[in-house]
Amino acid sequence: MRILLAQNMFHLPAHGGANKSNRIMMEQLAAQGHACHVIAPLSGALRRTSLNAHLSYLQGLGAEIRSVSDDVVVYEYRGVVAHAVVNPSRLARQVGAVAGAVDPTWTLVPSDDPGLIMLGAASRATPGRVVYLAHTLQQLPFGPEAFYPSAAGTRMVRAAAGVVAVSRAARDHLRTWGSIESELIHPQVYGPGPFTRARPSPAGEQGAVTMVNPCAYKGLPLFLALADAHPGTSFVAVPTWGSTDADLDALRSRPNIRLVDPVDDIGEILAMTEILVMPSLWDETFGYTAVEAMLRGVPVLASDVGGLSEAKLGVPYLLPVRRITGYQAEAHARPAPIVPEQDPGPWTAALDRLLSDPGHRRELGRRSREAAASFVASLDERALERYLTELRPADTPVPAVRPRAKALTPERRAALAALLAGHAAPPPPPAPESVPEQGDHPS
Repeated sequence: MRILLAQNMFHLPAHGGANKSNRIMMEQLAAQGHACHVIAPLSGALRRTSLNAHLSYLQGLGAEIRSVSDDVVVYEYRGVVAHAVVNPSRLARQVGAVAGAVDPTWTLVPSDDPGLIMLGAASRATPGRVVYLAHTLQQLPFGPEAFYPSAAGTRMVRAAAGVVAVSRAARDHLRTWGSIESELIHPQVYGPGPFTRARPSPAGEQGAVTMVNPCAYKGLPLFLALADAHPGTSFVAVPTWGSTDADLDALRSRPNIRLVDPVDDIGEILAMTEILVMPSLWDETFGYTAVEAMLRGVPVLASDVGGLSEAKLGVPYLLPVRRITGYQAEAHARPAPIVPEQDPGPWTAALDRLLSDPGHRRELGRRSREAAASFVASLDERALERYLTELRPADTPVPAVRPRAKALTPERRAALAALLAGHAAPPPPPAPESVPEQGDHPS
């Protein structure tokens, strides 16, 4: 098969759960003998980098640089050919160009696609051969927490040849709010193991209480409350896509919180971690980091929301939170969450016990390791390959028509421009609310 992944997320580096799982799934398909291509932005509002800096980064990873132009960098990494688009506003155009050259058997499009730019481009370039990957529930064009609800986008998802859900939570969400059936495939993103935790701290010295992607969506107020309640404990924060300047200022104001840059190997972060906290306030699709930590015997405190409940694999602790109540449109890549006041009591009590009772902490680590190892052993690295091999193109694909600019509100135009361009770039293609009806589809 010839597989094209068209995504509005970075291919490398891949620090978020969605783009990391996409990268690894494509590498697995390449290792299984399929021709794999990826189209992704080189930089944007959430990661600004120069062309030369990115080339140095890729070469440091061992990627083979095939060509460099003002528009796109083409490189090969672990068997996958990536087309990193220098100007993100030209992503849709690149989808058409690469699809025309490669003639993909299937074009995979993740849900993390503000404005449905890539879904629209893929539907035009490879009609009937689009497979939709449901990652972030809030980025789906339907559902009560959708950032940007879109009837036209929902029709395009329904017109896809197939839809893949990466968790039971995603599968249930698709069925409940979109009347869409999907194939449940838990990606094997964890590798073959062994999963060990090197301990950089001296013998007897405790590691840190760690949070990855500290931001309002992920429960930053609870993390700050835990640090304030334990001034003698070392905390580590690993900012990624969600952390704003205000979030970073709040973290730096606590003397017991150390900021650590994200890395490609999550094992480096977990090596300095005694306890991982994941106090997310929105419905998580899954929780790859929870499983990564548990594989290494690191206890995880997680909020009882969405797919995090699934990722904890029945091991304590799932803790209560007051969920985000809504979102406010702002002129940046994602709407700002409306966060209710949190009750840190259950979180403080759980952390107190783990910090003060080494025996309980070790027992929880053992149970976590066993549950995670059993889960990972049950995963099938060839599940996506089999699904795509057995899939058939959609019988009656809906041609995606370029939407009219007047469909955008000023706030949404600003948000899309911020995400796609990141700096002075032409306005991105508008969102597909005004796509004309192309046939009858269930609502």
